[in-house]
Amino acid sequence: MKAIAALVIALLVAGGAQAQKREAVTVSVVPPDGGVRPGSSARATALILVAKGWHINSASPADSELVATLVSLTPPPGLAVEGVRFPPAVRRVLAFSSEPLDVYEGTVPVALEISAAPGMAPGEYVIPVVVSYQACNNDLCLPPAAVRVAMPVRVLSP
Repeated sequence: MKAIAALVIALLVAGGAQAQKREAVTVSVVPPDGGVRPGSSARATALILVAKGWHINSASPADSELVATLVSLTPPPGLAVEGVRFPPAVRRVLAFSSEPLDVYEGTVPVALEISAAPGMAPGEYVIPVVVSYQACNNDLCLPPAAVRVAMPVRVLSP
């Protein structure tokens, strides 16, 4: 009976950690406004929303031991990602570190430059977007995680 009780408690704790992870960071995308024409590019945005009391490491943390926040896109043939630009990080001294860390908090807009190849057929396309991060608060760091979202991109007539 004690073994069953211990298992139930372990499952509840694990479930609570999963709920915390889902609440700590959410991701949405804003596709290129109005679409993109073949032979040109347009700006899109990945919005990383970090819940109050949480932070994620910057895209280039000073300490190589920390998990960097990454945004990866896998465009279909004809579409390309010309750039991924993170906003400046916030420098914080946290309870568990004597050195300041570069982190993101709140709403983190990541600019994405999407281009369409000349001669690309007009239509609706989807670019898978993966945001990898590690969410922490002043007491703990959750395991590294990734959120996957789909970004629709409309390729217009030339």
